[in-house]
Amino acid sequence: MTQTEFRKKLSETANTDWFNSVEFEMNYSHLNLSFEFKGFGHLHKFVNQQIRGWGKLSENLPNELIASKRHFESIENHLVNFTDSYRSQESEASLKNYFRSTKNQIQNNTNSYFTYDCPETDFLIEVYKNHPKSFIGAYSYLTGNLNQNINNKDNLNGYLLAYEFTLKDSTEITERRNKDKLSLSRLRTKFENSLPELESQLIEHLKNNTKKYEEYSKAIDDFKEDKEKTYSDWFINTKGDFEKFSSKSDKRLKELENTYQEKLKLEEPAKYWSERAKKLKKQGWMALGVLIALILIVVSSLGKLLWTTPEQIYESFFSGDKSAAIRWSIIYITFISFMAFAIRAVTKVMFSSFHLARDCEERHTLTYFYLSLLKDSTVDKEDKKLIMQALFSRAETGLLKDDASPTMPNDIVGKFMSK
Repeated sequence: MTQTEFRKKLSETANTDWFNSVEFEMNYSHLNLSFEFKGFGHLHKFVNQQIRGWGKLSENLPNELIASKRHFESIENHLVNFTDSYRSQESEASLKNYFRSTKNQIQNNTNSYFTYDCPETDFLIEVYKNHPKSFIGAYSYLTGNLNQNINNKDNLNGYLLAYEFTLKDSTEITERRNKDKLSLSRLRTKFENSLPELESQLIEHLKNNTKKYEEYSKAIDDFKEDKEKTYSDWFINTKGDFEKFSSKSDKRLKELENTYQEKLKLEEPAKYWSERAKKLKKQGWMALGVLIALILIVVSSLGKLLWTTPEQIYESFFSGDKSAAIRWSIIYITFISFMAFAIRAVTKVMFSSFHLARDCEERHTLTYFYLSLLKDSTVDKEDKKLIMQALFSRAETGLLKDDASPTMPNDIVGKFMSK
């Protein structure tokens, strides 16, 4: 188990302070090593380091050294099992009582095990590699177990190698090495003693963060529920508005489609009336020009007649024979009569053209007025018949008397346009 996972377990215990305050003392007298630990986290860190260290050295090792790795794995299992079993226990007295036997199992029986980073371990590994038959003697000498048969040459060599490693001559180099070793041991002990407080602070920090995480998680869940409720309310309200809008839009779209269909039906008639109005206006202006020309002809002829009347006409008025004057008068009156008839006919054509052009313009305007009514409101069926009658009834030309068309029966054109 990693240190992070074990710290998380400790942060979830009910009485974290007790787990951080338990003291351990690990004595490896055969190595002249003694360790003091405060708190489960501190001890587990040391054990975890030993397990990982032995894991890197576990290739081609004798069983006697592999037992050291199992020793530290056993300590870790004791710590993890006790934490899992009594994590919810809050009573400090009960925890002390339960932990007594576990603590004895952890602290006792350490005289035959080695740490992975002690000089003795390096020495034994070198002996095993270079003099494998002498390994048991060297191992027995370092652990204090001198029951091996000293008459055995290999065991004796192992004893001697261990003896030389432990008690070399007191030279300056050896003395300096021992002093450096002692100094490093003190520094290491001092460093290890400073770790419990840091471990306790770290575990307390993890526990506080766990509580804060739970609070934040609950706050996020509450916020989520609130927003979901808000969204649900908004969706319900918006759904009703949207349905109204959709219904209104569908109705409006249908009205526009009907208007467009009516526009298609009336587009050609409206175009015809517009073109017809332009043509009739042109025809009216032409008739006006002809009328003006005829009037000028009559006026000019009358003026010329009065200004240049033949003498024989005047003489015939004052003589006994008036036949010449009467003859010329009948001719001029006949000419004037024809001209008056022509002027009257042209006048009728002119006024009829302007009248029909105005009627076409009104029908064109009425068509688009009818379409605008369809666009903005609903036109009743009876009103639609009246409008159709006004649009498609025959207009009075003015050329004939009583030439206006009767009302169309049953509004046949209106029925045709409504299909």
